[in-house]
Amino acid sequence: MKIDGRVIVITGAAGGVGAAAARRFAAEGARVVLTDIDEAPLRDIASQLGAAAHAGDIRSEATVRDVAALAHERHGRIDIWFSNAGSTGPQRGGLQANEVWQQAWDLHVMSHIYAVRAVLPEMLERGEGYLLQTASVVALAMLVDNAHYTVTKHAALSLNEWLAANYRPKGIRVSCFCPGAMDTKMLREGLPPDHAALKRALSPASVADLLVRGIEAEKFLIGNQGPVDAAAELALKTTDYEAWLGTMSAMVRGSTRL
Repeated sequence: MKIDGRVIVITGAAGGVGAAAARRFAAEGARVVLTDIDEAPLRDIASQLGAAAHAGDIRSEATVRDVAALAHERHGRIDIWFSNAGSTGPQRGGLQANEVWQQAWDLHVMSHIYAVRAVLPEMLERGEGYLLQTASVVALAMLVDNAHYTVTKHAALSLNEWLAANYRPKGIRVSCFCPGAMDTKMLREGLPPDHAALKRALSPASVADLLVRGIEAEKFLIGNQGPVDAAAELALKTTDYEAWLGTMSAMVRGSTRL
């Protein structure tokens, strides 16, 4: 799908990859509608792009409906919904408290479901639309010291697979964005300054380029190229499951945060 002329909703748009995608999509000729829980930076980027914006928590279905309503009010339709918002949450080993798990589930899974409920009926009526959802390369592997992030990102990938199987035959494009390390505030806050992931992390602008190419190609799995490639990670996992689990265990033993 070409981005030029399309109406694109972006969640988690106040910074990092969301903001970079907003700028890039707008430069490609799209009309963007932005949402984020962090209101001040959201208003800043919306002002820069002349875009409509709604501040709110997309873990609430009411917020998602409000964002969809704003897009319809301004532009009459939604062509692409980019469910991008996410958070690693507490970066410690072990199983976190129930509220941590619930927050991760609501953000990484339920917010996607709310978005699909809000936009899929009109897309099916038109016979065209695009559901783009961010998971992580973690959805194909794991983050060894973060169970709630690992499990909910796996669930997000599974949801995307289900959507693709059911709705691609009906004209709905579905892509799951499974990036490796990206140089964002979320990554930097979770890692020491000399961590190897920061050295190989892609800039948000580079990630936005990947997204544009992935949308144009209508690929299901969109992921980084290089040291942490989504398809390569999946191939490693399925080639020898026992060996892969052994590699993950070795990572646990070598972690400085456990």
